[in-house]
Amino acid sequence: MSTADVHTLTGAYAMNALSDAERAEFEAHLPHCQTCAEEVAGLQATAATIGASTAEAPPAYLRAQVLAGVTATRQLFPEPSAPVAPVVVLAKRNRRLVQGSVLAAAASVLVAVVVGVQAVQARQELTALRESTAGYGQVSDLLNAPDAKLLNDAGSTGGRGTVVMSPSRNKAVFLADGLPALPSDRAYQLWVVEPGGPRSAGLLNGEPVVADGVANAQALALTVEPSGGSAAPTTTPVIQIPMA
Repeated sequence: MSTADVHTLTGAYAMNALSDAERAEFEAHLPHCQTCAEEVAGLQATAATIGASTAEAPPAYLRAQVLAGVTATRQLFPEPSAPVAPVVVLAKRNRRLVQGSVLAAAASVLVAVVVGVQAVQARQELTALRESTAGYGQVSDLLNAPDAKLLNDAGSTGGRGTVVMSPSRNKAVFLADGLPALPSDRAYQLWVVEPGGPRSAGLLNGEPVVADGVANAQALALTVEPSGGSAAPTTTPVIQIPMA
């Protein structure tokens, strides 16, 4: 693989999506390339931020419910070895132990999934859940792009904006952290700044905002607008991240 090709593996490396051979080659290259090292660190930090933003504390009763399921699962005792056919007995015992472990693990996972789904459905409408899932899916997709780039900047009034972009996908995702809270009649609105002027990419509502068609974008800018959004920016951007 050429040196130019190695530089394109930062996104896949940050998401643990490389083969063993690619990983070995990239890790041999990484200590000698400050640009790749900084980009990998930034992508890994963004992935961690995304995961933390969706993390939920488990309900208090979940631990007791899982432990109750474990105690109700019958444990298999080792069978006595048979001198006539030890290999057959060992295979049978291992198979039963594996089956018991799989069933116990499946039961625990099922409990966790059901509880998680119930908690999400109680907190959000189905439409909001679908939009949230689609948004994070595109973040993951961009992070896995071989040409993924990470851009960020501190806001003028506090907080920080982060952009994950992929020229090959012609998309960018904007995430914000620590922005000051706004009155109920105001909202943060994201703009794609192009040579012909800014166009709206949507309102910021706590989820990543996906911007399509960013090939000619000069910057992504965040402004404070009326709660329903504006047709054009009406205030000075609180965050502006150049896309060059």
